[in-house]
Amino acid sequence: MKEWIPIPGSNKEKIIKAALEEFSLKGYQEVNIVELANKADMTTGAIYHHFGSKAKLYEIIRMEMEQRMVDRMEGAASLFDQDGKALEAALITGLDFSVKMGICKLLSEEKPSSSTDKIEELLTNMLKSENLPLEIVLISSWRSILNAISNDQITHEQGRDLVKWLFK
Repeated sequence: MKEWIPIPGSNKEKIIKAALEEFSLKGYQEVNIVELANKADMTTGAIYHHFGSKAKLYEIIRMEMEQRMVDRMEGAASLFDQDGKALEAALITGLDFSVKMGICKLLSEEKPSSSTDKIEELLTNMLKSENLPLEIVLISSWRSILNAISNDQITHEQGRDLVKWLFK
């Protein structure tokens, strides 16, 4: 069992819920730990007690959201025999999940730590047979699309259309 999973109704759960909302809305850099504590109706000391730092709290939330997304992306990709179609389905599924969960901002930004990026890892594994590191272009494009959606520059449908365009 994951050690960070909170007991429902606990202080830890309140912090995680507030942090997910704040990081998803503002991104890592713009989240203020004092404001986050106030939103969770906690003290900053409670956040540091449970998570050690803003960076660790972010990492926990980001890793969990990435894992949920990767599970869905792998499921979508498994429905196709052609690599290109599988990859397209995975990226569209990830995009749809990001929009549904309201985590486009969270997943569009570069991680502040050097921890593994599960989405990039998935794309790298899906593109092993290619001679070029296409995952660099795909992950950058995909994150740009998520960022544009989170900043209301494009709609969800336009984002889906852009992903499809990448595979033409």
